[in-house]
Formats: sequence, structure tokens, C-alpha cells
Amino acid sequence: MKKIPAEIRVLYDALLVQKKIPEKSRFYYTKWLRYYLDFCFKYGFNQSNKESLAYFIKKLKEKNQTEQQQKQALHAISIYFDIEFADKDKNIPLENKKRILSSKKEGLKTMGKKGSALDIGQILKIIF
Repeated sequence: MKKIPAEIRVLYDALLVQKKIPEKSRFYYTKWLRYYLDFCFKYGFNQSNKESLAYFIKKLKEKNQTEQQQKQALHAISIYFDIEFADKDKNIPLENKKRILSSKKEGLKTMGKKGSALDIGQILKIIF
């Protein structure tokens, strides 16, 4: 399994703290990122392409990961994308950023509720 590059790991760990991810959950978030990077390498996906995340979540479903695990993995990788797209996001006006984040948060709240399964369409709507 590939290791997370050191420069990404440092930034990622700092973001986990900044986003107030509980300390006991940080291990799992880092694990999901490592799995995601390995998945992208193994199956030829671009780790910086947000569409790759949908395929990763689909693979987790196939591996019988729970909806909670899928949701946690989705959140973990979305934090990684914050690093990947940091420079690109500087060009987005603040009002638009707030609107985008608000819609993503709302989407995450509705995902995984009883009776609703995660699907690729929902994932792509949330991450884009």
C-alpha cells in the first residue's frame, strides 16, 4: 500500500485539527485517504479528479463497507480535496464559497439516513 506523501500528510493532519475532527477519528480519516490514494494508483484514476471519489465509494459498497464508513470516507477525501484545490479556490468569491459549502453540508446530512443509500449521483452532486 502506498504511503501518503509527507507534504500532503502534514497539511492533511493540520486540516483535520482545523476542522475539529475528533482525535480518535483522525486515524480513520488518514486510513481512508491512504486507501483512496492506493485505489487511484491501482485502478488508474486521477487522485485529483473529484469523479474518482465516486468510483472509490462504489468500490467501498462492493466491499460491504457500512453507509457510515462510506460517509466517513467521503468526508475524509473531501478534506483532501481542500488541499488539492486550495489555489484554485482562491479565485472563487467568498459568497459563492459559502453557498457551495452550505449545499455540500446539507447533502452530507441527508446521506446515509435510514432508507437512503449512497449512490454515485448523490456523491457527485455533493462534491461538485
